[in-house]
Formats: sequence, C-alpha cells, structure tokens
Amino acid sequence: MFLFLLSLACSDIAINEVKRPSIIVAPELLDFGHLLSGLESDTMTITISNGGSADLIVDRLELEGANYSLDTNGFVVPAAGWHQIQVSYTPSTFEHNEGYIDIYLEGDEVPSQSVWLNGNGDAPLINVTPPDHDFGAPLLGCDVTKEIIIQNDGNVDLVVTDIDIMASVPPDITIDFGTLPELPWTIPPSGRLAFFANYLPLDEEPDTTIFDVTSSDPATPIYGAFTEGAAVLSNEVVQRWIQEATIVVDIVWIIDNSGSMMPFQNLLGQNMADFMMVFLSYTPDFQMAFITTDNPNFVHTPIDARTANPIDNAIATIDSIGIGGSGWEKGLQMLEDCMISGDCTQWMRPNAKLIAIFLSDEPDHSSSTPNYFINSFDALKPDAFVPFAIIGDPPGGCPGQSGWSTQPGWGYYDLVQHYGSQWFSICDGDWGAQLESLAQNISVKTVFEIDSEDPHVDTLRVWINGQQTSEGWLYDETQNAVVFEFEYAPEPGDTIEIGYSSWGCGEE
Repeated sequence: MFLFLLSLACSDIAINEVKRPSIIVAPELLDFGHLLSGLESDTMTITISNGGSADLIVDRLELEGANYSLDTNGFVVPAAGWHQIQVSYTPSTFEHNEGYIDIYLEGDEVPSQSVWLNGNGDAPLINVTPPDHDFGAPLLGCDVTKEIIIQNDGNVDLVVTDIDIMASVPPDITIDFGTLPELPWTIPPSGRLAFFANYLPLDEEPDTTIFDVTSSDPATPIYGAFTEGAAVLSNEVVQRWIQEATIVVDIVWIIDNSGSMMPFQNLLGQNMADFMMVFLSYTPDFQMAFITTDNPNFVHTPIDARTANPIDNAIATIDSIGIGGSGWEKGLQMLEDCMISGDCTQWMRPNAKLIAIFLSDEPDHSSSTPNYFINSFDALKPDAFVPFAIIGDPPGGCPGQSGWSTQPGWGYYDLVQHYGSQWFSICDGDWGAQLESLAQNISVKTVFEIDSEDPHVDTLRVWINGQQTSEGWLYDETQNAVVFEFEYAPEPGDTIEIGYSSWGCGEE
C-alpha cells in the first residue's frame, strides 16, 4: 500500500510540472569590419537556441541601424532546437554604421535580448567646391575666373574618369583644366586638384555651363555642378530689409556630452548669463531646451518666458549634462530625431523660428550627410530654421582649453555655411563676447549681407527709416556684409536700405 501511494505521488509531480522555453542568443555582437562600399557586402549569422522544455515563440525582430537588413518576421523555436537569422550589411559610402537588433518574445513589450551591430564602409567621397557658382552680373567685356576644386573626403582613392561639359551658346563660360593630365585622375584620400571656370561675357544674355563629374564614388557616381552669370551695362543696386518687430523663437542647444567636453561645458555654464542677459533684454517670446549629441530627449524641463530665474535654470541644466555620453557624437541626427519623434515634436511652435545651437569639439558622426539633414530641416521648419555652432575651427581644428587638439567641426560647419548663419571658435578665450554676439544674432539682426560678391566699398551707403547714416556700422570683408555695432543696431520695425555699386568684373 505504501509503495502504491508513493508511486501515485510521483505521478502527480510529473503531471504538474510547468514546461517553459529558455532563449539563448549568440553572438552578442556582429562586427562586419571594413567593406568596400558599392563593391562588397557581407552576411553574418545569429543563432537563437531554445534551452527550455516548451516552444520558444519569437513575435518579431526590430532593427535599428543604416545599411543593415534581415527578415524581421517572428518564428517558433522548438524545445532543444535552434533557429538562425541572416543579417546583411551593405555600406553605400564612406561611413561608420552602428546598430542593434531587438528580439521580442510573444506577449512581451520589451525586448528579451539584443544583438549589437558594427560595420564600416570604405569608399572614396567626392566633393566639388563650389558645386555651383554664380558669377553675378559683371560688366560686358570683363574676364572673371573662379577656381573649382575636386576633393576626396573618403578613405579610398577617388578615380575621376570623365567630365561632361555642356554650355549655353555662345559658350561665354569655359572650363580650363590648365596643366592637369589627361583623364582619368586619381585623387588619394584627403587629396584635391583644381581647375578653373572662366567667364568672358560678350552679350547681356544669361550664360550657363554645366559640368558632370563621373567618378568612382559609389554614392554619387555622377556629381552635377554648374556655373552661371549674366552681364550688364550698369550694376548699381539698393538692398532693403525690415527689422523684425517681434522676436518669436524656439531655441534648442545640442551639447556634446562625450568625455572630452568638461572644460567646454564649464565655459558655457560660466558665460551663459552673458548670453541670457543680452537675449532677455529684447523681451522675446521664447522657449529654450537642451538635448545632447547622443540623446534627442530634453535635459530637464525647457525654459520659457514664464520661467522664474531663467538664467539660473539654464546654468543648472548645462551643469547637469555631464560627460558620460557616446564618443560618436551625432548632433545633427539627434536634432532631427527630436523634431520628428522626440520631445521637440509637440514643443515646437508653428509661428516660431527654430534656432539650433551646436556645441562640440569633434565633427558630427551622424549616419547621414549634411545635405540630407539640410533637406530634412527645410521640410520640418520651412524658411524658419537657423543653425549656429560653437566648434573647432575648420579646416585644421584648434588648440583646446586643456592643451589637446580640438577637431574641426565638419557637419555643423557645413550646416551653418549652407544657411549663411554663424559659427564661433570653441577655442576662443573670450566666451562671454562670443555668447553675447550669439544672443544678438538671435535677437536682432546686426549683419546685413551684400548680394554682390565684389562690392565697391567706397560706394556703400546706409539708410535707416529713410535717413542716411554714417555712424555705428562698418563693412566686414570676411562676411561680405554691413555690420552694425550693437548699440546702433536697427530697432524692431525699422527699415534698412544699403546701396552700393560693384566692381564690374567681380572675382579675378
């Protein structure tokens, strides 16, 4: 009888045993190394094993990272079985791609496991400077020349195989290759070569010359560039502006929080009061928020016109950012993420200009090019996006506050150059003056750019509300602009007119 009861008890235990799956994922990292973009791709395998006693049901896979691909559909792994996932990496240009795969089990809202992805695309990267050039309106008979540079910004030799030239008739704009050898040309990484566009207008008809550069750049095998001009008999002009009456701005600071940024974050915090005092003196309708180069979400609560002690709040936010962030700074990408799906989405106001201020001691490492982000920002804030940057000096960087070399701020610099705004040197010793100038540029326009690339300085005249003035302004050759001293800056609602003549032949 005892043996019978014992056997019955053992049978009950077996009947009540709970069968469960157990996920095992290997490897934890797929490193694809370096591949030649446009020529090479690679596929690696992730194995998902079930070490449990019941079916493992994978609901889905989620992939984050450019140039990676896989089947994200769910599947079932039987007990003691395994399932393999093929992950492909196909780089498209000179780039570094990071990413990850999240594995979601049935019924779970958070991933059970993750696999990290890393890969590098090796490629030539063509850059033509300038990609388009307007000779403006020189006087008839003038001979104007512009240097055109082809540069390899990648890490593999760039081979230029052809340049297809198409010119309007008569061909007043010609391309001169000088002493360059016959095509093809091989340009090593960081190398460059130059030729010239010559403009000798013989009539007042518009002139255009298009030249398509064919090269081994896999992302841009044909790079389109052009030059144009239209000669005139007389070139005296008057440009007119109206100073904005009300300042309505949303300001986003994008702060580099990598390990080398402590001295620069300290300088920003120590001089933030200079920025805020000048900015607030205009009684702006504003919002101001902070994000970092590795996170698109706001650091603390944004500041606005209703915030008590906005200066103290701004300084406290900067001091809290720290230097524990990623060494792959992605300021442009984080701002786009913030505007598309992050905290900026509901925060940005439709009637406000969006001011983006980047602070970083390294170039931008976002996964897309500056041109991509320019198009994205234009679409998200059409005619209402203005970037500024505090960065290392292009093209060679500058000596940092702690003695190490600070890298040039490529990416951020390209953005600022496109929008014609302003960048400041992160290595400058007087951050107070820099931040005051930045606040002035945001709050009131003091820089009025001249359309002509070659104004006759002695003919410059300035009128404020119809009254000619010779005080408080000067011509800045570097910016090609009339720049007002702060105390003489036109007030909101003022009309500004600048008249000048150009040297007939423009650039020589």
